[in-house]
Amino acid sequence: MTITIPPLHVGHGTSFGGLTVFPVWLDGPGISGLDWTPGNIRVAEREGSPVVEELVVENASIRPLVALEGDLLKGGWQDRMIATSILLAPRERRVVEAVCVEHGRWSGGSGHDSRGERGSASVRHGNVSLRGSLAIGEDAQHEVWRRIGRYESELGPTESSSMLDHLQGSTGVPLTRVAGQSGVIIGIGGRVIGGEIFGSPAGLRARWRGILDAAALDSRLAPPTPTPSALARRFARQLTTVPLEDGGDAGLARQVRSTRGDLSVSGIAVGNDRIIHLAAFDESHTLLENA
Repeated sequence: MTITIPPLHVGHGTSFGGLTVFPVWLDGPGISGLDWTPGNIRVAEREGSPVVEELVVENASIRPLVALEGDLLKGGWQDRMIATSILLAPRERRVVEAVCVEHGRWSGGSGHDSRGERGSASVRHGNVSLRGSLAIGEDAQHEVWRRIGRYESELGPTESSSMLDHLQGSTGVPLTRVAGQSGVIIGIGGRVIGGEIFGSPAGLRARWRGILDAAALDSRLAPPTPTPSALARRFARQLTTVPLEDGGDAGLARQVRSTRGDLSVSGIAVGNDRIIHLAAFDESHTLLENA
C-alpha cells in the first residue's frame, strides 16, 4: 500500500510568543464512523507484573476507536505515552507499545486516565521519528526521559519528573478551531517543528486542547520568535510530496510512514487513500536534534 497525501490548505497563523499555530484543511476524502473520544480508551497495566513498555487498552465504544501515538495516560504504575497508533475494533482489548513519561515512580494501581492530553513534539520525536533506528525499548525509553529532562532542568523540577506535571504550567492558549479544520502546523521559535493531520475535523477536535498545551510547553524552551506563514506553506507542500509506505498492522488500520530529507511522517490509514492520522516532524528543528 502506498498513499499520497492529498493537497493541504494552510491558513493564517496565530502567534503566542514563540508558538505559532497554523490551521490546515485536508483536500481529500475524509473518514467517518470512528470514535475519537479519549475517555473511551480504557487502559490497564499488564496482569501479574506491569511492564514499562506495554499496556493493555480496551475499546469501550460500539464503534471503531482511535488510540493515537502521543496520547498521554495518567496513573497506573507510572504515567505513559502510547508509542504506536491503532484502530481498535468495538470492544476489542489488546496489548500496545508504550513509553514512560514519568521517571520517578514505579508503583500504584492498574488503571490509567486518558483525557486527550498529548506528548509534545520534542518528546514524541524520541518515540516516533527515531523508530527507524531504535526499537521501542531501553534506548528509545532513555531518549524520551532525556527529552523530558530538558523541562526539568530549564523549567524547574517536578515531584516525579512527569511530563504531565510540566503540561499543567503550559495550559490555556486562547485559540479555537476554524470551521472544517482537520489539522495544524506548529511553529516554535521562528521555525516549523511539525504538524498533525486528521482524517476528519472530529479527530482534531478530540485532541485539540492536548495539541495546543503540548506545543505551548515546547515553546517555553525556544526564543519568542513568531514563525512566518511562508515556512508553514512550504512545509505543507513538502508533506504532500512524500509517498507513505505500509508500516505494518495497526488493528483495523495499517501503519504508514516515510522519511524524505529532514521530513519524517508516520500515522495510520485505511484503504489506499483514507488517512486517519498523520504526525510530521522537521528533523532539523533545534528541539528535535539528538544528543
